[in-house]
Amino acid sequence: MKKKNFLLILLCVCITATFFVSCTPADDDNDDGWHIVYDDSTRELAKDSIPEDFDMEGQTVGIFYAQHIEDYAIGYEEEEDIVFSKIYERNQSVQKRLNCKLEFIPSGTTEWNDVPDVLKQGIMANDGSFEVVFTTNNTVTQEKLFNYFQDVNNSEYIDLYERWWYYDAIEETSVDGYGMRLLYGDISIATLGNAGAIYYNKDLYEQYLSNGQGNEYLYQVVLDGKWTLEYFKELAKRSHIELGPDGNDGDIFAFMMIRFGEPLHYFPVSCDVEYYTRDDRGMPIIEYDRDKAVKVLELLYNMLYVDNSAFLVFPGMAGQEINYPNYFENGRLIFNLGTLSNVLSDSMREMQSDYGILPYPKYDEFQQEYISFMANGTVLTGIPVSVKEDRANGTVSAVVEALASESYRHVAVAFYETALKGAYSRDDTASQMMDIITGNHDTVSSVLTKNFVYEYSTSLSGIGTVINSLLQNKSVNFASYYEERIDAANVAMGELWKDYINNVI
Repeated sequence: MKKKNFLLILLCVCITATFFVSCTPADDDNDDGWHIVYDDSTRELAKDSIPEDFDMEGQTVGIFYAQHIEDYAIGYEEEEDIVFSKIYERNQSVQKRLNCKLEFIPSGTTEWNDVPDVLKQGIMANDGSFEVVFTTNNTVTQEKLFNYFQDVNNSEYIDLYERWWYYDAIEETSVDGYGMRLLYGDISIATLGNAGAIYYNKDLYEQYLSNGQGNEYLYQVVLDGKWTLEYFKELAKRSHIELGPDGNDGDIFAFMMIRFGEPLHYFPVSCDVEYYTRDDRGMPIIEYDRDKAVKVLELLYNMLYVDNSAFLVFPGMAGQEINYPNYFENGRLIFNLGTLSNVLSDSMREMQSDYGILPYPKYDEFQQEYISFMANGTVLTGIPVSVKEDRANGTVSAVVEALASESYRHVAVAFYETALKGAYSRDDTASQMMDIITGNHDTVSSVLTKNFVYEYSTSLSGIGTVINSLLQNKSVNFASYYEERIDAANVAMGELWKDYINNVI
């Protein structure tokens, strides 16, 4: 996966925004030509394209939100939680800046799978009751609701190349690679929170694995481009420390796998396993890199079942779904395979031991960039097709861009501080890990993204979750499992094409 070359755009940004950014030549192996280096001290100075005298004269903009993500849309007025209080302050600031009223409209259900019907009914009613949508990705992609949202390419104020938007993720979920309808960015901290991240207990790492190299040695491994799946596998193999009498009770493990093995979706993407290509029209065609998929599958299988690295507690593997303690927080795991949002949990906030944060590993040292994956619980933003085009491209796009840029300036920083327990402002190395995960590092190539076939897997006969499904079934027989499903998946992809092209709304 390579970043796109936007040379002309970046040069223009360099010329017009030199007040707070600098442009530098890229490294020889960076095919972008030039890249922008952002100093985090300039976040508060970062400006969007909305004119300073922009005035909505008290107009109301309705913002629909799925109730299971209410806190991420509205935030808290109280200051007891720095992240969610910053979301509340963001909303107040945008209202004041644009002289408008933001009316937050709940979905009326806390069940995520009920949201699609509510969305469809609201948009097709065409009554203008809401003009912006906040919802989780799976409520849209699993029902193929892409045509319910407007393409923002022609909007007057939304600039998807700005650093508060995650362009690669937006492009990945575009059906034709051009129409940008589902937006991901700092506008919702739950989007950033869905990015894959691996935490490690620094005390346990130093005691059992560091070989005297110090508890932050893994940071240097990442920066040197040597943080690979094979490297992680070997660490995990050494991480089962037998302390208990029966082989499990009281032992330390590398990591735990729970529920439906969500981290198993993150590894193949971070290892740049190709799931699909696009034709000359930009339309997706299912085409796995089978050789790499098998190699990644086998490495993960060995970690789970051969090396005795993992504590397995979910259906389909050893053991049953149980009420388990916080093993990582309580010092029973060296690694926690999760997402950035884990740090918002009470148990992580109260954790006594110091922890570090790492991206998911690359396939090998030859892979050009670290790839951080956001799975389908990601929060997206969209402008419904029920909004008149001129208002969508003008006033409403200004509201969306203002919410995103204000989040970049203030909400994301509060989140980073929480994620790194205050280290973001004082520890340059720790903050670089966050920059790599979010695709913002100035020298280490990285990207924050999604995967089209995975996102629409429910509509594609489950073809986007092949590796996860095989691992849960304790199998490495990729070829037969894939062949049993690919024909039905191709037919389903054809239907998805028709739904998009025929614009069924």
